[in-house]
Amino acid sequence: MTFLTLNRNGVIVALLLGALLLVFGDFNPIFVLFMLYFLVLSAIVTTTGKHYKKRIKVYERSRGTWNVLSNGLGPLIFTVLFFISFAVFNLTTIGYLMAIGFGASVASIAADKFSSEIGVLNGAPRDIFTFKKLKKGMSGGITGLGLFAGFIGAVLVSVPFSYFSLGGVPLNLEIEYIAILAVPIIIGGFAGTVVDSIMGHFEERGIGNKFTSNFICSVCGGIVGILVFMLVSILLA
Repeated sequence: MTFLTLNRNGVIVALLLGALLLVFGDFNPIFVLFMLYFLVLSAIVTTTGKHYKKRIKVYERSRGTWNVLSNGLGPLIFTVLFFISFAVFNLTTIGYLMAIGFGASVASIAADKFSSEIGVLNGAPRDIFTFKKLKKGMSGGITGLGLFAGFIGAVLVSVPFSYFSLGGVPLNLEIEYIAILAVPIIIGGFAGTVVDSIMGHFEERGIGNKFTSNFICSVCGGIVGILVFMLVSILLA
C-alpha cells in the first residue's frame, strides 16, 4: 500500500500529522492542504527520471515514518506556535510571523526535495564546502541544476501560499502584499535546502543523518523566512 510516495506506516503517521495540523491550525485547512500539496510535488519530482535513478541506484519508491516526521515536524512546530500565539494569547503579530514560518518551512522541504531529486539527473555533485566531486546520491553535494530546482520548489510553495493567505487566515493581507510575503518565503525555502546540504556534509562524516538534516532544514528555513519578512517590513515602514 502506498499513497503518493508514502508506504503504509508513512500514510498512518501523515494522517496523524494532518489531524494535528488541523487542530493547531485553528481548523483552517490551509495548513493541511499545503502539506498535502508538498506530498503531491514530492511524488512528481520523485518519479521524474525514475529509470535513470534506478540505474544509478538512488531511486526511492516509497518513504515511511521517519521521513514523514523529519519533514513534517518543522511545519507542525510553527503551526503549534501559531495556535499558541494567535488563538490562545491573541498575539496577532506573532501569530502572523509563525504562519509565515510555516509557509517558509514547507517551502524548505519542497526546495530540498526538488534539489535532491532533480539535481541528481545532471552533472557531477560537488561538496558544498570543499567543492570536491562526489558520487551521485551522497549527502552534502550540490549541483547547479539542483540549486535551480530547489529555487523552483520554493517558488511553487511560496506563491500559492501567499495568495491563499489573502483569505484572512493565517494572514489578512491586501493583494499588493503578495510579493512582500512571497519573497521572504522563497528566500527561507532556498536557505533551507542550502542548510540541508551543509548538514549532509556532516552526515558523511558520521554526524547526524538524513532525517535530522531534513528536520533542521525545515526549522531553519522557517526562521529565515520570518527574519527576512521582518527585515522587509522594517525597510518598507
